Amino acid sequence: MSEGRGASSGEKAGEDLSNSVLYEVVEDHICRITLNRPERRNAIVTPDMNELLATHLERAQDDDRVKVVVLRANGPDFCAGEDTRKVPVETFGLKKGARLPQSVRMRQMRKTYESMQRGLIWGDKIVIGACQGNVMGLGFSYALACDMLIASTNAEFARRQARIGFASFDGQLPIALLKLGLNRGMEVLVTGRTVKAQELKDWGVANSVVPEEQLDAEAMRYARAIAALATDGLMLGKRALHQYLHGLGMSAYQNFASVAHPLFTNLVWREDEYNFLRERNTLGNKGAWSKLNKIFSDQGFD
Repeated sequence: MSEGRGASSGEKAGEDLSNSVLYEVVEDHICRITLNRPERRNAIVTPDMNELLATHLERAQDDDRVKVVVLRANGPDFCAGEDTRKVPVETFGLKKGARLPQSVRMRQMRKTYESMQRGLIWGDKIVIGACQGNVMGLGFSYALACDMLIASTNAEFARRQARIGFASFDGQLPIALLKLGLNRGMEVLVTGRTVKAQELKDWGVANSVVPEEQLDAEAMRYARAIAALATDGLMLGKRALHQYLHGLGMSAYQNFASVAHPLFTNLVWREDEYNFLRERNTLGNKGAWSKLNKIFSDQGFD
């Protein structure tokens, strides 16, 4: 989740998000999808940017000429996570002093999860993530959902949502544990700590780590190698991966995730527990995050 203040909804804030995610076929068989909100560190405005990204991913899936997708971002940061001026449930219609029906929450969360996974995890095209700077929250989810990951030396990954109360619950928990390992994955998901690019390389998660100025070229080097392979063979390979993930229960977990997220909105914080949403009302988004992160940094979990 983004730790800065940004627009909660493109329309309400008067922000034009039509170009916040870009699509371009850059070479034969290679398309590039770019997060393009650098002034807000590419923080994702839900649901506008989620839907736009899903549309572009679907476009790549439907183009038989495209074999590989490079998911990248403009600016110094790949993605600061979800824009938390409003949390997702607020964008679904929750208002202060009112209750939102659980049916609405479950439907909307399923749509949000499925829109991301359809073109990444369950897509038929190979997706390469090219990540620099801050890769936080939903941005980390995007990175883990890619088939291959290229990171710049200054890239830092984290799931700060844990700290506002989610703990290890995550819509992408299965893929996170599969790629990070059970113990390491739980540590990252529970504490929300920062993971450096080189750590991910050492863990076998990042395929390559290069200086930031070489990031795009390195991603294209991988993309060109993939583009040299047979279209049908690449799709068969992805379908084989899907079968493996189904066997692990990945798709079944998605149903649980759409139920568990609404349950989170009914958590009861004890008097000695940090209630991010309450603190945000008095300190503002940035102030609430600073106070929360200090609790963990004091224990060595930056």
